[in-house]
Amino acid sequence: MSAPHIHGIRRSFSVSAALQQLGDDLAAIRKEDGLTWKDVGRVLGKSDDRASDYANAISEMPVSAFLLGCREWNGRLGNGVMGMIGQKLSPVDAEEISDSDKLCRILKLAHLLSQALNDDVTPGAVDNDELTQIGLAALDDAARGIDALRHRLMSLSRNEQTALRAVGD
Repeated sequence: MSAPHIHGIRRSFSVSAALQQLGDDLAAIRKEDGLTWKDVGRVLGKSDDRASDYANAISEMPVSAFLLGCREWNGRLGNGVMGMIGQKLSPVDAEEISDSDKLCRILKLAHLLSQALNDDVTPGAVDNDELTQIGLAALDDAARGIDALRHRLMSLSRNEQTALRAVGD
């Protein structure tokens, strides 16, 4: 049984908070990647001043620019705002990493969480400082490993359904 599509759990958010989140993410990407606003604008199909306006939450980003940014920067642009509605972006194609690398990514996160849970300050809980130390990179690496396994399993399921339909015909 699947979750209801109508009147399911809804998360509330404000448009201004969503614009601010997109702006913060865009500014962080620019800084982390050493880009200029002209570079950012080129990716978004917009001018440098328009890209800067998006980062400052001065104007609303059109869907076309958002999608171009999501494609270029994967979840780095979209996942912050998608998280406001309980969603996330994930690549459709499974990442080409070995099964042992997937396990290493997941176990690394498990190890970091275990350390945080077993400290003397907040035993049994991961406090905000510990979560900050764990960082997005470890969370994202583990998520990519899990997503790759999820996509592989979905592909197996689709192949089985196709085979069953072929037998039934």
